[in-house]
Amino acid sequence: MKKLLLPFLFVLLALPAFAQPTVVTFTTHRGEPFQMALDGRLINRSASNFVRITHLRPGNHYVEFRIRGRHGIYRTGINVLARAGFETNYAVRVSGRKVSLRVISEIPLGPPPVVVVPPRYPDRYEPAPPRYEEPANGCNLLERYDVERLIDAMKGRDFESTRLTVAREAVRNSSILSEDLRNVLLAFEFESTRLEFAKFAYDNVCDKERFYYIYDVFQSDHHVRELEQYTSRRR
Repeated sequence: MKKLLLPFLFVLLALPAFAQPTVVTFTTHRGEPFQMALDGRLINRSASNFVRITHLRPGNHYVEFRIRGRHGIYRTGINVLARAGFETNYAVRVSGRKVSLRVISEIPLGPPPVVVVPPRYPDRYEPAPPRYEEPANGCNLLERYDVERLIDAMKGRDFESTRLTVAREAVRNSSILSEDLRNVLLAFEFESTRLEFAKFAYDNVCDKERFYYIYDVFQSDHHVRELEQYTSRRR
């Protein structure tokens, strides 16, 4: 009986380690679009300059990049490490047929928050549900409800210039999360306006370490490089 009990206890003790969340992201240095296969499984059918993978098994993985060059699509593979309990962000540098990776940041991932559902009372105001993460560094953060109202207000305007004015007023005296900023940028019709507002809002982004979330809203490599240069000067 003791011989059977020891392996069972070992499994129970090891479960928390396997249950830790693990995330990896890949973004190209100059905005080159790519397809990516992880351990032989294609991740994105449409080429993109940014890929984010969640709920990944910790440990080593084989990543194959498929990149279009002058002479067609070529493939190159490389091993990457996914650390348990971290979001590991890789910068992908493409030079001819050679691809290299560099870790640009590792962000600890906390346990999922416990959401307490308040009791429902008739004819009473119900507060907005809690956000998926707490504001950092004392940020005066726009709530998810406010962001959704902002996007609705922007979509109700016919002119791009009016949408830009509305968005600026909303963010001028508040902070915003990178994920919410990405959704606001998608409410603009033109990339030039997205670029202008992304520059305007950068100083008010609460989680600047995740600012790269927004890069996939730009199709133009020129706009990606211009925004990267701008944010580098602001750091």
